[in-house]
Amino acid sequence: MRRHWLMGVVMVGMLALAGCGGQQSANTSIAPSTNETITVSAAASMQGALEELKADYVKQHNLKPEQVNIVYAGSGTLRQQIEEGAPSSIFISANKKNMDQLNEKGLMDKIRPFVANTLVMIVPKGKEAVTLDNITNAKRVAIGTIETVPAGKYAKDSLTKANLWDAVEPNVVFAKDVKAVGAYIAEGAADVGFVYKTDALALKDKVDISAIVDAKLHGPIEYPIGIVKKNQNKLTEDFYAFLTSKEASEVLAKWGFAEPVRQ
Repeated sequence: MRRHWLMGVVMVGMLALAGCGGQQSANTSIAPSTNETITVSAAASMQGALEELKADYVKQHNLKPEQVNIVYAGSGTLRQQIEEGAPSSIFISANKKNMDQLNEKGLMDKIRPFVANTLVMIVPKGKEAVTLDNITNAKRVAIGTIETVPAGKYAKDSLTKANLWDAVEPNVVFAKDVKAVGAYIAEGAADVGFVYKTDALALKDKVDISAIVDAKLHGPIEYPIGIVKKNQNKLTEDFYAFLTSKEASEVLAKWGFAEPVRQ
């Protein structure tokens, strides 16, 4: 009888210890990995993919969503903001030019190719296809502002090289970024627009891809990523490593981004 009683006491003690250990483990997993915060400045076309990646990251590290703030805009606009002192820790540009301009001023570190994209033409869902062959018939052509939106520059370059810019320019409607171009087409406010393949896929229920623009008509569409020197901290380094990991590349591919050409 005494033996059974002793065994019961031992078992209760073991269960209590296990319970304490489990509680300690649970408390440890709930604690955030850091109290630091960062701001990521990213090309507007990255929004869908980056929001998914951010959600995955903050969950893995038990962070508050506001600890990883992402600002989306045209790459030229973001570059100007960083030059003027915006608290950005990471910059993802939709072209190399804007990243190079910041790098030449000594503002960037760890620049590397991130993803590649494709320029396409889109029309409202179910509407007649518009291609470069018949674009001069379109009454309203939406493209991103050439000075600040890389997709707009790629669109103008393509139309110029195809000897179409002079005929199309009077009908051009400029938008602040590719997301705005997509919105114009989805709402039927323009007949055709130039966006990235990733933007078109995100709007597949509202727009149709009417043509893929020949890559020979414009420069390579590659997005570099880099760290803004003066605003980096440990969270910057860790999130940058996450974004450039194999896990992240699989999410980016799901959103239509291609692997960049490694140099």
